[in-house]
Amino acid sequence: MNKKMTSGEIAERTGVTQKALRLYDEKGLLKPVGYTEGNYRLYDNESLNVLEKIIALKHVGFSLEEIKDNLEHGEREPIADILKQQIEETENKILELQRAVKAMQAVLARTEEKANWDLAANIIRKVEKDQRADSRRLNAVAHAADGIEWYEKIFNNLGLKKNEKGLDLGCGYSALWRENWDRIPEGITIDGYDVKESWAEDFAQYIEDNKKSLPEAVDISLFWGDLEDVRTWDNITPNSYDKVIAHYLLNFLGDIKKFVSRAAETVKPGGMLSVNYFGVVKEYAFWEQILSDAGVDNRFAKEEREAMERRQAETKAMLSEFFREVQVTKIPGPLRYTTVEELIERMNRRYPNSGKYIKANRAKLEKHFAKLLEENESVVVDIDTIFYHCYK
Repeated sequence: MNKKMTSGEIAERTGVTQKALRLYDEKGLLKPVGYTEGNYRLYDNESLNVLEKIIALKHVGFSLEEIKDNLEHGEREPIADILKQQIEETENKILELQRAVKAMQAVLARTEEKANWDLAANIIRKVEKDQRADSRRLNAVAHAADGIEWYEKIFNNLGLKKNEKGLDLGCGYSALWRENWDRIPEGITIDGYDVKESWAEDFAQYIEDNKKSLPEAVDISLFWGDLEDVRTWDNITPNSYDKVIAHYLLNFLGDIKKFVSRAAETVKPGGMLSVNYFGVVKEYAFWEQILSDAGVDNRFAKEEREAMERRQAETKAMLSEFFREVQVTKIPGPLRYTTVEELIERMNRRYPNSGKYIKANRAKLEKHFAKLLEENESVVVDIDTIFYHCYK
């Protein structure tokens, strides 16, 4: 006999609250099998099984929306695949929490008990900037399809010459210089600027430890200052640099136009400022074709590309206000992927605001990716990055 239980009884047996039971009813996860004469919810043994499944899935990080989908279509996807996906998502959450801990530790270590919320938020923002850049670089290294280090490509793209003077704004970890240490042309002088609450502190130690191995007459110096503070610019001599570099920085500034105008003042006549910002890259066309081939409506991808085309035009127009010529250069960086999950993750990176649509069409995409991987063993995503070379 399938004995009925009241909401209070099933709540007591499973350790959930009656409020949670009402929520699960409202969300369509666990409907009562009946009601008492006093209109209290009733549940049976099958309800208990479903509730225990809900509790288990919640415990390992599934959202109520994901649990509902799993309850309704439980046989659509093998449990092993579901759990592998959840493990990956949980590991990513752990990484984010570890980063949050590091950011909070940075605030405590660098404010010497004099912190206020404005200062704390500023430090966390700068730590987050470094963490994002580090994450992007590690991902690129793990999946590089051409075997060429990314910062070697950027270094080559700059066209540095013997005896030039360079200014690296927001230099941070400075992989640009670390990865090309013995390739820096003779006689070059590099002045780097960054805040102390950043990876630049580590680079300062790297310079000290490795300065003897620099090519002849190369001098790299590090200076501390917030590039959004006008006082920092008072220490930088106008019209004195052949190459001014501000890579991976514009997205983290409040007033980009003001920064560009100040940076332009430091460039010698005939010199160049190199920045990267919004730009239409090959990857847009790649995913539009993938979506089409998979039988998925790719209008959202086309709309994003068109929006990026407008932003690229706006960026070039803004830069052109301060420079006589602005060239758009593209550095290739194809990435190779060998699993369906990696390809889904990359698509989500490119379209972070379309995650729900990608998830809704995940089955079609996974089927198409699996076919491509079966045919080719790996899929190379055609990627490049846009840099603006601005000549004074």
